[in-house]
Amino acid sequence: MGNNKYLFIGITIIVSILLSACSANEEVIKIHSKDSLRTLFIQKVEGNSSSEEMTKIVKDKDKIEKILSKIEGLKVEDSNSQFAFDELKSQNTYTFSFFDSEKFESGKEVPYAFSVLNDGTFIFTHKDVGLIKTPRMTIAKHKDLLNEMKQLLEINF
Repeated sequence: MGNNKYLFIGITIIVSILLSACSANEEVIKIHSKDSLRTLFIQKVEGNSSSEEMTKIVKDKDKIEKILSKIEGLKVEDSNSQFAFDELKSQNTYTFSFFDSEKFESGKEVPYAFSVLNDGTFIFTHKDVGLIKTPRMTIAKHKDLLNEMKQLLEINF
C-alpha cells in the first residue's frame, strides 16, 4: 500500500508537469483598444480565391465592438507560421480586418485582424491593436461563434 501511495504522488507530479508545459504558451485573447477601430472588412476565401460578392464592409461601431467582445476570452496557443498558413489554405476561411479610420488603403498595415476557418478554428495574427505576433490558434473549435458573428454582421456568404 505504501508503494501505491508513492506511485500516485509520482503520477500526480508528472501530470502536473505535463499540464503546465502544455499551457505554457496558452493565453486568452484580450483587446485593449477596441474603441479605436472604426471599420471592419470581412472577406471569405473559398477554394483559395475570393470575389467582391464574398466581401463586406461594416462601419457600425456598435457591431464592430460586439464582434471584438465576442472573441475576447478565447483560449489560444502559439502556432507555427507555416502550419497556420497551410490551415488557411486547406479550407474556406473568413478574414476579419479592422481599421482605425473610415477609409482603408490596400498595402497599409492592418491594425487588427484574425481569420476563422470553416471548422470554427480562429487564427489570430495580432496580440492587440497594432501589435503583430506569431500566429496563435484557438485550442477549441468555435463554429457556433462564427455563425453568431455572421448573423450579427448579416453575412450570407
